[in-house]
Amino acid sequence: MNATVRFIGAGNIVQAILSGIEKSGVYSPGEIGIFDVSPEVRERFMKNGYTVYESIEDLVREAPVVVVAVTPQVIDSIVPQIKSTFSAETVLLSLAAGISNQWYQERLTDTCKVVRCMPTLTAQAGLGAFAVSRAAAVSDDDYREVDRFLTSCGIVEEIPEALMCEVVPINGSAPAYFYHMARVIVDEAVQMGMDENTALRLFAQTMKGSAETLLSSGMSAEALENKLRLPGGTTLAALDKMDELGFDTCLKEGVKACVDRCRELGQL
Repeated sequence: MNATVRFIGAGNIVQAILSGIEKSGVYSPGEIGIFDVSPEVRERFMKNGYTVYESIEDLVREAPVVVVAVTPQVIDSIVPQIKSTFSAETVLLSLAAGISNQWYQERLTDTCKVVRCMPTLTAQAGLGAFAVSRAAAVSDDDYREVDRFLTSCGIVEEIPEALMCEVVPINGSAPAYFYHMARVIVDEAVQMGMDENTALRLFAQTMKGSAETLLSSGMSAEALENKLRLPGGTTLAALDKMDELGFDTCLKEGVKACVDRCRELGQL
């Protein structure tokens, strides 16, 4: 079977996306192609029914969609292998943080069909949040398969490419903020005498419900927060202490640091 969507690289984010796609059933494993430098990784995917390629050149040849899922630090080294068999009809879906559409066009062709994408690890649960920006050469017909692929495990928002670094702390890196907060709060719960698994389930379910409420209630984050800011209450005591210790400043500075690092990666 010739794979429709083919991945260069099979790291954590690719495995998360493929887990979500398996749950959706939109694609069979054989419709997904994989190349990874590790023979053990390729063997594992082959055993699970995926179409495996022995080289980047073979993967790229006559591919409808190629997903570039390597780190910015190594991406330049694989361009010659992509270019050797690259077709003008192939759409590149780039997951490499900081790497612009223009970067590909300068190294492949100036009419290269590139869709820049910031994915999220939450695709693993079928709840991905993908921010994408298309190069001018990507028509609606070109984009159709990319959209089908991404929406099979999450939502897709198209944004201007000028904001593709600014979006990283909003979706791509954001799960880590939540996991960090969960770890701190659950650790504190354990110190207070609670069972770790019980605390984790309570906290995670509450955050899951909070996210769904924010998406479906029609109310702003501020309005929902104010519902809990009761004078003299426990929630207000916590929020006041967080304000006192600079919680908002920490978040804002973290967002800025994330964006700055994305821009740095684009210059490697």
